[in-house]
Amino acid sequence: MTENWPSRFPERSSEFSATGGNALSLLDPQETSPPNQLKPTYREQFLAGNEKEYEATQEAYNMIWTNPSASHIYNLNNCRRHAYFARDKVSGDVKIMTDSCRERWCPMCAGQKSKYAKESTQRWIETLDSPRFLTLTLKHCQENLLSQVEFLQDAFRRLRYRAYWKKRVTGGIWFLQVHRSENDGCWHPHFHILLDGVYLEHDKLSALWDLVTFGSPIIDIRRVNDPEESASYVARYSARPAKLAEMSIDDRVEMILALKGKRLSGTFGTSKTVTLTPPKISDGSEWQQIGYYDQIVSDANTNEAAKTILNAYLNDEPITEKEYFAYTGIEVNPQKRLAKIKEVAQYNLEFYNTF
Repeated sequence: MTENWPSRFPERSSEFSATGGNALSLLDPQETSPPNQLKPTYREQFLAGNEKEYEATQEAYNMIWTNPSASHIYNLNNCRRHAYFARDKVSGDVKIMTDSCRERWCPMCAGQKSKYAKESTQRWIETLDSPRFLTLTLKHCQENLLSQVEFLQDAFRRLRYRAYWKKRVTGGIWFLQVHRSENDGCWHPHFHILLDGVYLEHDKLSALWDLVTFGSPIIDIRRVNDPEESASYVARYSARPAKLAEMSIDDRVEMILALKGKRLSGTFGTSKTVTLTPPKISDGSEWQQIGYYDQIVSDANTNEAAKTILNAYLNDEPITEKEYFAYTGIEVNPQKRLAKIKEVAQYNLEFYNTF
């Protein structure tokens, strides 16, 4: 159930739902800028610093899907265009509701996914006695990217069936990274893997990888000394295994098509309980809609009530019902609402008793 929109926003009242919808996410990136330095729209706030990646993605999408109304193009173009502040009815916490596209190559969504994957991965690493960082590569060849990625995945599967691996590795989290070699122009897909287990001898593991890849002995394995640094390094590839802005348009198109439907990260063994993708809905709280992001950011320059809401969000502090009313003009009356719920429940009870 959601509250009615404040009267100042009637024209958009049907665009959002605070409690569901496939495209709707509850996002709360804590901004560090003071209120008067925030971007005027929520989309601009997320695009800041990612403009080149967004333009490169948009250009590649337009090459692949020539119809401007194609769902992928539409989703990317409309990601986070609409956002509003909302208040938890119980705690008073202030969050931002927005319609995120969740496109794999969207730099705005990728940033949120990478942040979530980093935190989940770091927590898991910190539980391990002697975590290790393994990189598995393939020798350079002129094969297309799809063929190389599929071969890399198959080789990693074969490696995990080997007795030496199974005796020493109990779990792990892997991430795919891809780039073009500057020396020979070949695609270079490789896995970064954080491992749980015991000591792995470099030479033996190299020989085993050489065997399952039919000639690619190059690996790198080292102990993890800084869980946060290692998690940050690998998590950046959880959504976007490469920077599209650094590639030609043809390479961008090939990469997007080659990785369509392919997993970019995953878990196995003792890390199976780790989730790398943010949930669509953060919790089951009931939220009161306060007002649109752009309106409140603008109002905060001259309106104390709007400034209070914005500061509460930036400082991760709750707002009271009185402060909610000061901006929206909507009075919260929980006793009246509770009575209404009880009345409906009683009616239903009597209805069922008639049969």
